[in-house]
Amino acid sequence: MGQGLGIKKCDFKVTVNNNNHHTEEISTERLIVRRGQPFTITVCFSAPIHNYLWQLKRILLIAQTGSHPSKADGTQTEFLISSLGDQKQWSAALEEQDPCFWTISVNTPANAPIGQYALLLHASKSDHLLGNFTLLFNPWCQDDEVFLANEAQRQEYVLNQDGVIYWGTENAVLAQPWDFSQFEEDIVDICFTLLDVGERHRDKDHTQRKNPVYICRIVAAMLNCDEFRGILTECGTRQYFNGTPPSKWLGSGPILRQWIASQCKPVRYGQCWVFAAVMCSVLRCLGIPTRVVTGFTWAHNTNSSLSVDEYYDEDGTLLTQDKNARVWTFHVWNECWMARADLLPEYSGWQALDATCQNKSKGPSFCGPAPVQAIKEGDTEADYDVCYFFAAINAKCQVWIQKTDHTLKPALGSTKYTGNNISTKSVDSERCEDITHNYKYPEGSFQEKVVLDKAYTKIKKLEATSSSSKTQFSFIPTALEEPVNLFIHLQLKNFLLRGQDVPLSIEVFNHSGGEKATHLLVGAQSLHYNGVPVTQLWKEEFHFTLRSNEANTLQVFVPYSQYREELGQDHLLRLTAILKDEDSFYIYLAQEEIIICDPPLTIEFPENMVQYQPSMAKIGLLNPLTEPLEKCVIVVAGRGLIYRQRKYK
Repeated sequence: MGQGLGIKKCDFKVTVNNNNHHTEEISTERLIVRRGQPFTITVCFSAPIHNYLWQLKRILLIAQTGSHPSKADGTQTEFLISSLGDQKQWSAALEEQDPCFWTISVNTPANAPIGQYALLLHASKSDHLLGNFTLLFNPWCQDDEVFLANEAQRQEYVLNQDGVIYWGTENAVLAQPWDFSQFEEDIVDICFTLLDVGERHRDKDHTQRKNPVYICRIVAAMLNCDEFRGILTECGTRQYFNGTPPSKWLGSGPILRQWIASQCKPVRYGQCWVFAAVMCSVLRCLGIPTRVVTGFTWAHNTNSSLSVDEYYDEDGTLLTQDKNARVWTFHVWNECWMARADLLPEYSGWQALDATCQNKSKGPSFCGPAPVQAIKEGDTEADYDVCYFFAAINAKCQVWIQKTDHTLKPALGSTKYTGNNISTKSVDSERCEDITHNYKYPEGSFQEKVVLDKAYTKIKKLEATSSSSKTQFSFIPTALEEPVNLFIHLQLKNFLLRGQDVPLSIEVFNHSGGEKATHLLVGAQSLHYNGVPVTQLWKEEFHFTLRSNEANTLQVFVPYSQYREELGQDHLLRLTAILKDEDSFYIYLAQEEIIICDPPLTIEFPENMVQYQPSMAKIGLLNPLTEPLEKCVIVVAGRGLIYRQRKYK
């Protein structure tokens, strides 16, 4: 009968295959391929193949993934080596043969589970391990659910490791560079460890890894340690004990490496933009087109209510009476591109995904993936969590003044509208792209009215059919009847450098037909980006009388000395002006926010740099303050230039 089949070696042709599969940046040593696209291997036999002719009819390949691979659940599959492969399923085609080697084209189906695979050759009753490979999603394959037709978008949303995260206020959008590092070689293994840990906690297994919706939900659950033992701990508003403040992170790599090095203990600390940035790294690494999105004036923790309240005392100090629902200055989440086979065809495309914890009446604390088109159309019953995104960007905020006897009076002229200036990094550019139109119809348009009416109709149906249970939405309160007597307007710069006084212009106008005695209180308060006040910093008050149709403009300054010690981590100030009509007891309020920026760093490189040779870069900082800066630390990172991060003191 002859000796059993002997394998001398198997060449996975890593350089050629990885280049064809757009994974050459991940590794030049390991085979990493994308599903739905063939790759080539060469099997070298230990003796001429004609010695094994009696075995050749029983030769097949086995691909398997997971700790307990099974044919029944699709984590193990066997397929013959034939002259023609089948591009729709696991198959192998013999491309070239020699007495001592075969060159085989292996094809994976476009719906295969992603994961780390072993490839075996089975002959007669023996299995021979040919090697291991990693299988990712494939945005270049038309049959893959994550297929993205535009090459420039694939380059940006899958392959680009450099990003920008936007923050600030809707009138002063600031950019923070971020190193996603999704193709550094150890990151792909960390990403699959993340899936393993998430599946153990959720009683899931590898069988569902073919579905990008499932992968997104596992990753989102793992990002925030509120769900099991996740990657990041969401920090409080004041303390960063024994950890890194969220504003100090420069990229995703250090966070993921710290998590794996600590045996999967949550890393301290993260906030919404850190969750979104790390999520973007993980999903891009796995092959799902992903981008980071920032929305300004975001209604958080509304539990799907279309209204949210803010409370001030009579001095204009923001109160924390409602510790759950708040209007955030900005919020950062993700969008992932995929077909939604579980929903209507029009819901395919960008899906909103938010790893930041929400106070929800049921289900996990993260949100999504929610079709962006469903959010825009007000189709709030679509999966997953469309109602939360819809409420966050369509809620109205009513401001109330809490009097000393704890009664509440509405502040006139102060209604806030949420969901402004939704932005992301544009393709192949660091320009900020406004994508608000993807989420909302224009303010005041007929289409917007139709969408809001649709949402209100669903509220009424829910209230009619379920009077005992809590409805998914709450009505927006009827608009208050505001007497058009006084008008107040604040005007200030959108941002200032630290060390500068804050100039503020307040215009008050009397629309009424008679004289008005007024009392004006102007204040400044430091604020966290999530709407939680830090401290009241400064206030001034004025008394004046306005004749009919008379305007009065006041110019005031908030001195730097008033905010230098209590600016807060987010460098955000809220300026408020409360105007009291002393005759009618009506209260008017205006508010604006301003970012206080640190001075920019300058970086200078030499005109000529030689690859693989040391070079010197100069980093400069101009101190704008009158006092010296002490205990300064500069953290430098540059992928391909510096190994990981360096600190200079």
